[in-house]
Amino acid sequence: MRDDLKRRLRELGVVKGVRALQTREGRADRAIEDLVSGRFHTTSRGQCFVAEARYPLDHEHGDLALSSFLELSPRTLAELEQDERVADVDLRSVCFLDTETTGLSGGTGTMAFIIGLGFFADGAFHLQQYFLRDPGDEPAMVEALKDSFPRFEALVSFNGRCFDVPIIENRFILARTVPPLREKAHVDLLHPARRLWRYAFSSCALTSLERKVLGVRRQQADVPSGVIPILYRDYLRTGDARDMQRVLYHNQVDILSLVTLAARLCRAYADPWQEEGVRRRRQMSGAEYYGLGRWYADARGSGEAERAYRTALKRSRNLGSEMRIRALRELAYLLKRDDRCGEAYAYWQQLSLEAGEGRDGILAHVELAKYYEWQTGELGRAAAWTRAAIEKVESWRPGPRRKEELGELRHRLARLKRKMG
Repeated sequence: MRDDLKRRLRELGVVKGVRALQTREGRADRAIEDLVSGRFHTTSRGQCFVAEARYPLDHEHGDLALSSFLELSPRTLAELEQDERVADVDLRSVCFLDTETTGLSGGTGTMAFIIGLGFFADGAFHLQQYFLRDPGDEPAMVEALKDSFPRFEALVSFNGRCFDVPIIENRFILARTVPPLREKAHVDLLHPARRLWRYAFSSCALTSLERKVLGVRRQQADVPSGVIPILYRDYLRTGDARDMQRVLYHNQVDILSLVTLAARLCRAYADPWQEEGVRRRRQMSGAEYYGLGRWYADARGSGEAERAYRTALKRSRNLGSEMRIRALRELAYLLKRDDRCGEAYAYWQQLSLEAGEGRDGILAHVELAKYYEWQTGELGRAAAWTRAAIEKVESWRPGPRRKEELGELRHRLARLKRKMG
């Protein structure tokens, strides 16, 4: 078929991929363009359909307005990603990216049939969802996206670095077009979300964080992620786009959640204590402060980490015994590293009581023995704490771990005895 004839057929709305080619008029109200607001984007390689939506800046998604993202400091966003390029980005030039694909495993055989972009422009938040009415429209989608991506300085996604972006780049390469995303700064919210919430929640999936952190409630029109590839295959077989309307809704909520999730993460990281007094905000739990303390210890130093650990311990009611033991251990270690052994002593004592015969309890006994040996010179007390640790380890089940621990403790006790003469 001649290229000019293909182009004219596309402009008339003729698609392939269903059992028979149908014009727009033949598909009646089952066509995607009749179900959602949007337009056809015409390129030199044909047409692709773009669903469009516009939200005012004060639109609340969960318990935050979309404008809350624009109030952030780019420096905080750069710290989340540990990418200095983000610190110089204009937040109005950020693209929120999410895709829906024909498979969940990635690879060159996986096609993105919806590529959703969210961005701020003209005093509003805009959503553009590039939709493949048919796989044959992909060259047109690639060309349309090639024209759209250059205006954005950075991307924000959720697991996009490992999933969405590689799939888009593969499709560009297969279309013999240079991928436009490779050099852009990219803030992937999955990793900072896990750092903050992995100890508080069993799942850090986006839909889980929507319910537990953002206050987002999806409508019945939503569809589970796992069935989306099946629904698209059904659409290609039947030409009925009614389920695709639900998939577009799912993608739309994902993108809106990226905006408020980025705002919530940045606020929690920048100053979680300021957030505590804000009306309608859920208070962070002890487990969240524990995660924040570990994050601060890696990224910001001991001062803010100490404050986060102390706040976690104050909220020990909702912290749980295991997490409280972890917080005691990390705080004691932090104080010891800062050469504040006298302050650490109290937390080692508390840990020795609460951790019992577990590994952290033995660790606390050893640290108390070290304190008496090296800080106060009371070798008798150091030996007593070592003996107490040996008694606890002797109650463990036989095995390599017990044997190794007993060997180290008995070696320590023998050295202390020699030192005492």
